[in-house]
Amino acid sequence: MGAGLSSEDLLIRAPVWEALSDFWLDTELQDFQFEYIARVIASSPYSMEEVRAIHDYEVAPAVSANLASITGEWAGFDPDCLFARCSLFAARRESPWFRLRIWLQKPYWNYFISNYWKQIIPLVQQLRSAEGRFF
Repeated sequence: MGAGLSSEDLLIRAPVWEALSDFWLDTELQDFQFEYIARVIASSPYSMEEVRAIHDYEVAPAVSANLASITGEWAGFDPDCLFARCSLFAARRESPWFRLRIWLQKPYWNYFISNYWKQIIPLVQQLRSAEGRFF
């Protein structure tokens, strides 16, 4: 996937991008935010493996610098700007150099968000099993 995404594919991804970008806000996430993120993921057509890849290759490169900013965003990222940045990174996803860059950055990102995934994954599993969908 990645470079071959159509405009329709990008629009389908947009809610997932917005939900996953909450991991990178300069605030501690609350239960209602985890539930929202899980609902968006559960209702998407993507497997958890693909959601993780969307996060790592499209969302995190677009917004992870927010946590390094002195005046980081805490209320939410501008949807239009987020869409443009995530689309750009989605198009670069298959580049070997880009994938190397992501591989090098993942330990830094995991430091900040690994606990978030531990909370999100069971919620998504519950929602999908209630809908009769599998992980």
